[in-house]
Amino acid sequence: MKLMTRRKPRVFLGALLVVPKTHMRKHLEQWGLVRKVELDGSLRASLQEIFSLPPACEVTNPKPDDLGLEVIVTSYQSGDFLDIELGEIGFPVFWRPKVTVVCRLYFLKSLETKCTFSITQKMAWNKFVARVFSWGTFSRRVVFRLDPIFDAEDMNHLLYLACHTMLKKIRNSVS
Repeated sequence: MKLMTRRKPRVFLGALLVVPKTHMRKHLEQWGLVRKVELDGSLRASLQEIFSLPPACEVTNPKPDDLGLEVIVTSYQSGDFLDIELGEIGFPVFWRPKVTVVCRLYFLKSLETKCTFSITQKMAWNKFVARVFSWGTFSRRVVFRLDPIFDAEDMNHLLYLACHTMLKKIRNSVS
């Protein structure tokens, strides 16, 4: 029997944000002829599903060990494959899908930061090459540009992997 058992702190959700893309690659990644993929909303919806905690703004009398969690997708890229030609010389340009998630765990009462974490999750090279050069993807998405090569489902998968790693780190820091 333990005389001094430590109570685990309660964790509440502070903010969930997806920083919108502003660089040139945003336009290169969304140039499918049929439809453009809007990833900001999809990533935000996935974050809300992953971190289903009670909101921190509803805590009226926080205890000294109560914690708040802010989660931000600071950057993401959906990946693409281009063939650039300069006269008779051509070379491939490509980038893999990637998502970076940052979180801050803070004390609700004082708003002081307890710890921060940053996780970057990239698509594995073998999956990237298999997707780009599979016949269905290559003809429909790479040659004819009817759809983007990587879509919201691919990005959500990377987001889930990144958040899973982040939740392990958060659990270890709270325990």
